[in-house]
Amino acid sequence: MKYSKNHRNQFFLGLKELVEMYFRESNHSMFGNYKILLKAIVLLLIYFLAYLNIFRSDNSFASLALSYIVIGLSGVMIVFNIVHDASHDALFETKKLNNYARYLGDIVGINTYIWDIRHNIQHHTFTNILGGDLIIEQVPLIRLSQHQQYKTYHRYQPYYAPVLYMFYSFYWMMVIDFKLFQKKEICNLKNIKHPKTEWIKLIAFKLFYLFYILIVPWLFTSLSFLQVLGLFFIMHLAAGSLLSIVALLGHFVDGPSFPEPVNGLIDNSWSEHELEATIDFAPNSRVINWITGGLNTHVAHHLFPKICHIHYYKITSIIAQYCNHNGYPYKKESLLNAMISHLRYLKKCSKPK
Repeated sequence: MKYSKNHRNQFFLGLKELVEMYFRESNHSMFGNYKILLKAIVLLLIYFLAYLNIFRSDNSFASLALSYIVIGLSGVMIVFNIVHDASHDALFETKKLNNYARYLGDIVGINTYIWDIRHNIQHHTFTNILGGDLIIEQVPLIRLSQHQQYKTYHRYQPYYAPVLYMFYSFYWMMVIDFKLFQKKEICNLKNIKHPKTEWIKLIAFKLFYLFYILIVPWLFTSLSFLQVLGLFFIMHLAAGSLLSIVALLGHFVDGPSFPEPVNGLIDNSWSEHELEATIDFAPNSRVINWITGGLNTHVAHHLFPKICHIHYYKITSIIAQYCNHNGYPYKKESLLNAMISHLRYLKKCSKPK
């Protein structure tokens, strides 16, 4: 698949000039600074201290459940805030340092090699386009595009999808990563040969993750293995809920476009398509921006993925003003309205065309 128009068009060049002007006038680097370093330290400390709290001898089950929930939520936030930027080479100016930071994702359970294929190569190139954006197809029971084949059970997805979302992080770590490693064809990518070193890292990091999150607590606390397993699933219910909300609200709501290529040709430029296929939710909220690693300001991320998310709050205001002045469709919603809109979108996709 490819786009029919050059993405370096009047829309993108004009916007890019304003964003570059912001960096020149503010004397900021487009990469991370001390703020992202402090955030990384805070998130890693929260993750580590919540893990250590598991081994206290005076823990109640409620305290243990809370520790596992904090591990799950902070793990997702580490992916949002550190791993995500590093995967786009936006965290550090040096590629090697970004590669090192990406391994934090492997440590908290996801495979960052497959993440790069799913997220950077496909989702960011062919956002919302069936056959190019794997996010649409990665959960078989949920229909996220009206271009997908309709199954009878999809009529019930407005009711069962929110429940399935809670299991998404577990499904990602334990199913999707392994499933995609076995494929030689992923959406529009053909004849894939996964390097042996990546296979080794997949197995090694998954075993390490399961060892420290399941086996060590079982061996060094009074908990039975079934109790640890139950806490593990409680952790993933919390992690899956946060992960799903942030992953879905930027695209799978009323408003964003879902074009269908004709003979492999998308009738748009990449940059204008990204604007039309993406929506911001709660873009003025500093708290949500901090939690999500700027993914609530999703338009800025899709148009400028090589810029660290700490700049998205300011860049979003530049994008909004530029679009309003020049008649381009910048879309935004409050968090609540975006969640309601997603439920409406699920209902729309629960019906045949």
